Amino acid sequence: MDEDGAVNLDERTTGKGYAAGAAGAAMTDTTRRDLDTTNTDKSIPIIEENLRVGKREVETGGVRVRSRIVEKPVEEHLRLREEHVHVERTPVNRAATPADLNSFKEGDISLTEHAEIPMVDKEARVVEEVRIGKDVEEHVENIHETVRKTDVDIDKLSSDELRNRRTDMDADANLTDEELRRRRMNTGPDRPKTL
Repeated sequence: MDEDGAVNLDERTTGKGYAAGAAGAAMTDTTRRDLDTTNTDKSIPIIEENLRVGKREVETGGVRVRSRIVEKPVEEHLRLREEHVHVERTPVNRAATPADLNSFKEGDISLTEHAEIPMVDKEARVVEEVRIGKDVEEHVENIHETVRKTDVDIDKLSSDELRNRRTDMDADANLTDEELRRRRMNTGPDRPKTL
């Protein structure tokens, strides 16, 4: 297995046996994958956003109607009648008649006074009703949004670009896995340049 470039992961972390395995292999697995010319299929995913428009109900306001009892003073004008008894003595000088003689005995006369007093009574009547309801209105609202999608431009490589790519691949073939990893970390996600 050492002849084929296999690496024991336990030995790789401690550093034992890794140098020998790396020296025995001209190229690491990662380098082999980069230089594999038999696999010519590559793909770019074409992603497109779709706009989905929906609706949901939210509270936008409301009305609360409360009833309470209030008092207010009321004033009315009412004409009332009152009786008063009065006694008058009138001097008379005439001869007594038989009617006067019949009433010539002891007795009494009474006369009662009357008066009107106000009487107050209350009657409750429904004078108004308050109803609460809702009116529904509909309107059309225009939604403005931006969606994204992947667009692909296809360009043919020039002969100079092909020559540069071959030079880069030849330079990468002589590097170890650790050197390639360090090179990629220093140069970012683009293809590493020659040293």
